[in-house]
Amino acid sequence: MEELESRTLSPVNSVTISELRQIQQQLEEEVDQLRARRRQMDREKRKTAKLSRIVSLYYYISFWLWMVYLIIGFAIKLGFYGLLFGILVFIAIIFVIALPIVILIESWNSSERQYIKNLSSLTSAADRIESIRNTQPTVCMNAECYHFETRTRTVYYTDANGNVQSRIETYQEKVVTAFIVEPFLFTHWFDSSQSTLIDVRKVGITKIKMDLTVHFGDHTTEEHFTDKFHRFQDENRYRDVFVNFSVSKMVDGFEKRLSAYTDPSNKPGWIGSVWFWLATFFCLGWPYRIMFNRTTGKTEYSVVKVIFVNNSEIQPTPANTDQVPEVPSENITEENAINNIKTNIEAILDQLGDGLMENDAEMPIKCAATDQHMNVTLREAQHTLQTAT
Repeated sequence: MEELESRTLSPVNSVTISELRQIQQQLEEEVDQLRARRRQMDREKRKTAKLSRIVSLYYYISFWLWMVYLIIGFAIKLGFYGLLFGILVFIAIIFVIALPIVILIESWNSSERQYIKNLSSLTSAADRIESIRNTQPTVCMNAECYHFETRTRTVYYTDANGNVQSRIETYQEKVVTAFIVEPFLFTHWFDSSQSTLIDVRKVGITKIKMDLTVHFGDHTTEEHFTDKFHRFQDENRYRDVFVNFSVSKMVDGFEKRLSAYTDPSNKPGWIGSVWFWLATFFCLGWPYRIMFNRTTGKTEYSVVKVIFVNNSEIQPTPANTDQVPEVPSENITEENAINNIKTNIEAILDQLGDGLMENDAEMPIKCAATDQHMNVTLREAQHTLQTAT
């Protein structure tokens, strides 16, 4: 583009290039939407309920069954009809007291609470997503060093004669001696997230399930990370008896669950954190959550970051959202620019015509210097050193 801008362009070619780029951008947005719908369909097929939700619902139903039994028991004085009924009444009292505590803990960690906590207008949600897109990712190599120590405790029990006895038993307790965090110092990055948010309800509330993915931009970066991770493992492998290694990916401000409404006048008044906790404390948490899920829509959005380490093939440029990405070739002609854009458009049309290949359901990992991402503007990475704990 430097050469194109440094000389007088043919008016016809200038208009052609501008129109072709607009067409390419529109087609890329359609591909983003198609990929997003494919991912959402695939996740719907694989969707399974969390064990904690199943247990919580089971406890909730059990709570009301025991509550009904307790009410009937006190009403007709079941305890006077035999020892068994008296024991069941005692068990019912224990469950009626204990089960709400378990349900309360699960409610705090529930997806519905997170959606309601992050409820905002669609404009605010879009701004928040845009802020996440403009934020640098962090990739860290982690090592948890630990061992097990033998501890003793006194256990009380009732023997066959009804006497209370005690015994000393031993058990193993995990002791973490160090948790080491080392950041992967990549040099440049860019955001490859889809540009549009699909399937947002025009009326009511839409839940937005967020997903974070970090890709290597090229094989050089992948090989560099693999080498660094292997050295990190070798350096910390013998710090304790056991060492668990992992890789974490983070973006400041990222939330797994957001929710948004388009018009405040169409937002149900009973949806809010106060009403959620009132329903939970009055043992109506699950009916409230079921109503919330039936009333709201749902969509998904994937945040995709691509990272690089500096090498001779990458020529990064400062991030500038107002600048049109430059074509890196210095000797490119207007005709070649038009042909390159046409080639990209034909490839996108082939993807749309085929409905995307089965193995193209996820965002492709491509080399930013040689493939369709060659025109993106790379941002220089800034890192904060982490310390071991």
